[in-house]
Amino acid sequence: MRRIGFKAKMMTGALPGALMLAAAGAARAQAQAGCAGCAEDGLTVVPPAERLHVGRVFADASIEMKLVFAILLASTAAAVVIWGLNLAKVGKGDARALAGALGRLRIVRSGGAPLGALGASYVLFAGFMGIANVRPTPSVAVLAPGWAEAALAVMLGLLATTVGVLCERHLEARIRRAAA
Repeated sequence: MRRIGFKAKMMTGALPGALMLAAAGAARAQAQAGCAGCAEDGLTVVPPAERLHVGRVFADASIEMKLVFAILLASTAAAVVIWGLNLAKVGKGDARALAGALGRLRIVRSGGAPLGALGASYVLFAGFMGIANVRPTPSVAVLAPGWAEAALAVMLGLLATTVGVLCERHLEARIRRAAA
């Protein structure tokens, strides 16, 4: 009963609501504290048009990172397509096609996380080189978009790996059931 309630909350938008709450947390805290601009402590909320979001992180990324993002997104979609196209072949005994599909899913499973980590390390390395060559040291607000880009690379790598693992394991289970 409790699990159904959790699923219902997740499906009806509790997660997007929580993300919106986190994004608007600073504005809400300022409003509750009674300081619209909080000029006395120097903190202000960024206007909505200037806020950082996933689209802006992708748009501001270097060409190399856009390529990494595109590869990771394409591999995630490819894993789902490979899985979907080969489900119908399970009962028909097309062992060669199923072996090829499982091999491709293993490539996505094996390559997603390392590629995401490589992209993140590239962004962080470039950022650290930039910090070392600039005086005065940039503030966190200047560095945050780079950190967000690195986090996005890791997230997309984990997404590709997770989808690859799930598709591979499901297809393997269907093959085992059909063989039994």
